[in-house]
Amino acid sequence: MPFLNPRPAITLTESDSERLALLAGQIRPRQPDVAALLDSEIDRAAIVAPHSVPADTVTMRSHVVFGYGHTQRPHWLTLVYPGEADLDQKKISVATPVGAALIGLAEGQSIGWTLPSGEERRITVHKVAYQPERAGCYDQ
Repeated sequence: MPFLNPRPAITLTESDSERLALLAGQIRPRQPDVAALLDSEIDRAAIVAPHSVPADTVTMRSHVVFGYGHTQRPHWLTLVYPGEADLDQKKISVATPVGAALIGLAEGQSIGWTLPSGEERRITVHKVAYQPERAGCYDQ
């Protein structure tokens, strides 16, 4: 799943970047494309202390309102690690195309990628309704 260029600037917390790097290593044998994608996002991100991340930035366990470029209907979800994913509870894994696309984006930013079918998909972050760091939760 290659992201389309240009990709927007993203911000990750130190703890998220460390945990995502570990996750990439764990999933590399089963999901090499997703692992490479996570590695790429970590490498290009501005890494900040958890208390310094902007309040409008998607971090792990953030509640996010976003939209797909092809529809005006808003969607919301919580971004989680793979073992916590539960679509019935609107918890999506960072090890999915949408999850990997959302991590580090700020409100108003968009990112696009190409599906295996060749179709392009784009999402835009409308609102970070809850961010753990903003709520004072720095170690999850």
